[in-house]
This record gives sequence, C-alpha cells and structure tokens, in this order.
Amino acid sequence: MQKKHFASAVLAVLCSGMLLTSLPAAADEHYDVYNYDRWNEPIPSQAGYQATRSVSGKDLGIGDLSEPSDLFVDTEDRLYIVDTKNNRIVVTDPGLTEVEKVMERFTMPDGSTTTLKAPEGIYVAPETGLIYIADYSNSRVLVTDYDGNVQLEVTKPESELFSSELTFLPQKVLADKAGNIYIVLGNITTGAAMFNADGAFQGYYGANTVEATSQVVANYFWKLISTEEMRSRQARTVPTGITNFDLDDEGFIYTCTQSTSQKKDTVKKLNPAGSNLFSSLDTAWGDVQSVWDANTSQSYQSKICDIEIAEDGSINCLDLTTGRVFQYDEEGNLLFIFGSESEQLGGFTEVSAVESCGGEILVLDSRKNTVTVFEETDFGSIVHQATTLYNDGYYEEALEPWFRVLQYDGNYRRAFLGISAGYLVQGNYKESMKYAKLGDSSSRYNKAFEGYRQEWLSEHLTQLTIGIVLIIVGILLLSWYVKKHHKPNAEYDITKASPGEEE
Repeated sequence: MQKKHFASAVLAVLCSGMLLTSLPAAADEHYDVYNYDRWNEPIPSQAGYQATRSVSGKDLGIGDLSEPSDLFVDTEDRLYIVDTKNNRIVVTDPGLTEVEKVMERFTMPDGSTTTLKAPEGIYVAPETGLIYIADYSNSRVLVTDYDGNVQLEVTKPESELFSSELTFLPQKVLADKAGNIYIVLGNITTGAAMFNADGAFQGYYGANTVEATSQVVANYFWKLISTEEMRSRQARTVPTGITNFDLDDEGFIYTCTQSTSQKKDTVKKLNPAGSNLFSSLDTAWGDVQSVWDANTSQSYQSKICDIEIAEDGSINCLDLTTGRVFQYDEEGNLLFIFGSESEQLGGFTEVSAVESCGGEILVLDSRKNTVTVFEETDFGSIVHQATTLYNDGYYEEALEPWFRVLQYDGNYRRAFLGISAGYLVQGNYKESMKYAKLGDSSSRYNKAFEGYRQEWLSEHLTQLTIGIVLIIVGILLLSWYVKKHHKPNAEYDITKASPGEEE
C-alpha cells in the first residue's frame, strides 16, 4: 500500500510540474511554494500570495521601529503598529505609505498624563472605535479613544480567583460586542482573563485542556494511590496557556497556542460558553511534518504565535518556527502556505503578528522591524472566489471556479472536495464519487455512493421487481414439479421381507 501511495505521489508531483510549466506563473517567490496532498505529503503548488514590498519605520519617516509585537487594522483600514521598545503605537494610512498618528502620551480621566511601557498588544473595537492597549510593563490595559483620552484602566484584580502572588502581565487584548474585555496574560495558563465593560474581573475564558499524554496518565495514576504528603510533592499537571487570539464578525473568539507539546488545542474556535467548535476537526495547524534544521541537528515543529480572521472568514495562522503563514478556510481546510525564514523579501527573521486588509496579508517581523505586504495573486483570487461561493452554499456556482483552480494546480485537494460537493448537489453522483476519491474524503464519497445507489435502484426498480417475481414463480413451479413426479417411497413392509431377512 505504501509503495502504491509513493508511486502515486511521484506521479502527482510530475503532473503538477508539467502543469505549472504550461501556465503563466501566478507568482515568483524566492522560496518553494507548496501545499499538502491527500496523504499529507508536501507537493509543489501555485502561490496564493506574493510579497510585494517591505515597509520600515524609516520608510514611514518616524525612525526605526524597535521589536514591534502586534498589528491591527480598524474599520477605516488604518494600520496600528505596536512599537514595543519605542513605547508607542504607530497609526498609518490604509496604503501603509505615511503615518497618521503616533500615540505616545495619554490623558487619564483625572487630567494627568501617562505613557506606555513596552506595550505588546492592541485591539480596536469596530462598534465604538475604542482602542485597547495591552501595556505589558505597566501591568495594565488602557482603553482610550483615538485622541488619546483614556476611558478605562484595567489593572490587577483583587479577587480570590486571581492569586495575589501573580503579577499582572497583559500581552494581548480584545473586546467583544458587549464591551467585555479579554486579556492574554503572560503568566496565566487557565485561559484569558475576562473583565466586563466597567473593568470588573469576571474570571477566565477558553482554557486549554490538558492533553492525555503518557506522562499525564501516569501522574494521574500515581496521584490516585499516593498519600497527601506524596501528592503535595508531585509536579502539577497544568494546561498550556493561550498565546494569541482574534474575534470574527459573528462574535466567535479564535485562540492559538504556541507550545509544541500542546497538539489538541493548537487552534480553537470558541462560542460564548467557551466550548471549542473545532474540537472535531482533523486539521494539522501549521506544517504537518516537523522541520529538520541541519545546522543544529534538531527537528522543529510549528509554533502558531498569532491568528487572524479575515473579512471572508479565512483563518491566517502565523508560524514562529518557519516564518510562514498558513491560511485556512472557515472549515479548517488548508488554502495556502507562504513566507519563509530568510533575509529576502517575503522572508523573515522572527515573525510576531499577522493581519489582513482586503486582498493583502501583512506580516510583522520583530527583528527586521518591518511590515511585509503580501498581495493576492490571480490563483489566490480564484481560490477565494470558489471558497466564498462554497461556504455560502452555492456549490453548483462554485464548480466553474474550482475547475479553473485545477488548471493552475492539478493536485489542489480543496478543489476536488468542492467539485465533489457541486456534483452531489446536481445529482451527478458518479462524478461526485470520483472527485471525492481524488480528494480522499470518505464522508463525501459515502454520501455520493448513497445517492448513486438510490438512483440505481430507482432506475432499475421495474426490472428488479419483474426479476424477483419470476424467481418466486420459478421456485413455486419447480416445487410443484418435484412433488408431482417424484412421489415418496412406500413404507417398508416387514411381511414382504425375504426369508433370509427374518431373524
């Protein structure tokens, strides 16, 4: 079976290579553009995004940025850059060509002024326009208007739920439509700290679960049989803390976890109750396979350090390990992979944030101190068009763009699944089964096969009925014939037995 898969994979790569050479290149990147096939093997692909420019603080006329840590695009398409070591927020125009405002000093409600100290996160509420700043080294979150007038200061809560021994270290922040504030704290693993619109502490939200590794199971077993004194000396099993989060238009909060030891909750979609709607997804967030570094002779796995939800519902995950952006649709299907670790345009040294604006993806590098702009390619545009139609339920209308996608990349798995769904709606079950098989989707194949079976039975119902009737009639006639021409032997008459048979 493995040999068969290997041979098929080689054939797919060769076919893809021939197809790519026969089409105009959608993008010319310095790194290898790839995607994953149905066996989770990396294969060549077309680029969905192309790096077009890199913008520094000097380009904007404000001097060098210093270890910037976060980005945010507001409803006016203005870009907010958290310039951490310069203790400021830089606001640029939508084109990222000039600075509209530098936020360094803020006016407190009592009229005094205050400044930032190593801020690390920012969020701008679309409903109110209020700006939420995670002021890390000042141990607070500031809620301010665009003119720098502070409306609220959130500090360490005095609550039994928040240990007095812990410092308050806000790293990331966001606010929902009701004004509730969620804060990722650098030293908390029990979820995001949640405050109401008035700044009152409400508890924790969206904690990761503890994965049932062999070590965790062993610890649990020993705790069951240990004494209290022994349990007090044992190491506690705690979940991995949330690294970053974002909010979509419907109010769902998406979280990501950077730790390589945490596999189950790498990316979560949380409803208001804190339940993970992605718990049943079979999605490998980031690279499916680990990355081997020949310089250090070590294997590295993806670390998702930031997550961003685009206007169309696409999920952009930023990988700290490789400097790549992994883009998924709202169902967790991989769309594109782009970016790399390098000094060239489109490459990074240490990524820290990702944000989208229209057809562009913006990636922040905290060591290069730049924002790199990736623009959507023709291939990316067609994929997004097909994906949007599909996600809106227009499966048949999405067929044409999905076939155009295959003209660019003949091994694009998402297109196989979309075409299978379109044919299923049309009632073309045979073709739906074909593309479901190409996409290695057993669930879609089973649905199509069920429809195909019902269709076949309906078309051949008359013939089947006649055949069954004829079989029954044949059996009855055969039974009658046997009874008439093959009478049972007469009972044995002892009186007619021969003398030699008598005792």
